[in-house]
Amino acid sequence: METDAEQRLLDNGYEGVKYFTNPSYAEAIVGVSSDDRVVYDYQKMVECLMKGGMDETDAIEWIDFNVIRALPCMEPGAPVIFFPLMI
Repeated sequence: METDAEQRLLDNGYEGVKYFTNPSYAEAIVGVSSDDRVVYDYQKMVECLMKGGMDETDAIEWIDFNVIRALPCMEPGAPVIFFPLMI
């Protein structure tokens, strides 16, 4: 069964790209890079976890420890997390 994130990517022609699945952070997907890596907005990832019941501090700690630290261990094509600038 396809996840919401997978379906959104397939609908836009991005078959085979790597994306997060548990949780999916589907609402935090903001695009795909020129080298076909799914791009996530960090703040929107935090908001996804908060919708699931975490407070902001716990959500930030979860992403920083369990997601960002794991990215270097993923094979090439790992998702990208960007941090929007407040200008």
